[in-house]
Amino acid sequence: MGYVRDHWRGKHALLYALLINLIFLRTVILFADRYTLPPFIPDRTHALIASIVFIILFHGIVFVWQVVGVLRATQHQTSILANIWTVATYGAVGLCLVFTALSIATSFRALTAERFVPVNPTELEDARANQYALSINPSKNHVHIDGTFALGMTGKLAALLDQNPTITGVVLHSEGGHVYEGRGVAYLIRNRKLDTYVFEICKSACTTAFIGGTKRYLGPHARLGFHQYKLDLEFPVPLYDIKGEQDKEVTFYRQQGVSNSFLKQVFNTPYSDIWFPGLPELLEAGVAHGTVEDEN
Repeated sequence: MGYVRDHWRGKHALLYALLINLIFLRTVILFADRYTLPPFIPDRTHALIASIVFIILFHGIVFVWQVVGVLRATQHQTSILANIWTVATYGAVGLCLVFTALSIATSFRALTAERFVPVNPTELEDARANQYALSINPSKNHVHIDGTFALGMTGKLAALLDQNPTITGVVLHSEGGHVYEGRGVAYLIRNRKLDTYVFEICKSACTTAFIGGTKRYLGPHARLGFHQYKLDLEFPVPLYDIKGEQDKEVTFYRQQGVSNSFLKQVFNTPYSDIWFPGLPELLEAGVAHGTVEDEN
């Protein structure tokens, strides 16, 4: 208590009082106020109480003690530099006051109600899963994929197949989506030795999944659409090789028995357009093995 009383009365040397009791101690206090906020105190009511107590104690009582002590210490200066030290002291007090006010404002902004809205850790995964649907037909021999090939689809499909070992085929209906997921589903279908079917439309990444089938069938109104890949970002990614990704598909298509003449055309169409080969061409090229009227 003697130390606190001596500073309050201005008995400490000005330089010591200024550097230690004001600047250093105020820096420590401004750093420590974060511990009254989330994530250190996750409950908003508790954080609000802790912040108010902290402000009253350290930005109120302690700050007044700091300022009064250094200002009283200036009154004991007798050197020729006394006026300079006094000006410097008032300047330091002013800066401390500004930073303290900013700290208080920042604390209360961090305590607004929206900062304490619970975050759903699966929100992103749920949003992706909502872009497509996986369902099993009544006969429990086919799984239907409807919608966009979004990240996570391959894993969801693999889990569904594990739970339903009677599935022998995959029915596809999609406008396309993520290249990697189209490839992932294709490899999954090939490795599980499943057949693939299209009765409506299957474009872009979906066609790769279709070609993964052991046997591939098209309905009378089916359409397969092919075009070049595109990196759908507003900024360039230098290490992303679009042609290299397309070459991987060409290799996979060839392994699945698609003719070289067809492969020379498959990525000729720009991304802004789409190529729908006719049914005879798809059958001749080995893209499809036959036609079916409806799902078996």
